[in-house]
Amino acid sequence: MQAIRVIIQVSILCLFYETGRWLTNIFHLPIPGSIIGMLLLFLLLSTGLMNERLLMDGASFFLQHFSFFFLPLSVSAIVLGPYFIEFGWKLIIILVASGLIGFLATSVSTDRFIRWKENKIHDRSH
Repeated sequence: MQAIRVIIQVSILCLFYETGRWLTNIFHLPIPGSIIGMLLLFLLLSTGLMNERLLMDGASFFLQHFSFFFLPLSVSAIVLGPYFIEFGWKLIIILVASGLIGFLATSVSTDRFIRWKENKIHDRSH
């Protein structure tokens, strides 16, 4: 029964993806269909028209097998070996810098949010 539920939920997630692709093709949007599909899903979830429990098991399945979906990216990186030899040091600098910037932005924003939340709770208690 669990497997059938996961298959149905993954199918619903794929339906959002395909709907986004269809809308992108019909309206000639410069945004990828996957992004449009995620925005549609976000809109339905945030308005309460769709309950997140409806997709919980399917989303968990995708998250558990996340590394498998990056396998084609790894294989194509192997094929592009000569480019990595020539431009590898630039890519490493970009990857390290973007990782640090992402880490810093996330940690600073999370820290500020936690402080704001604590101040909000503290102000209510007095």
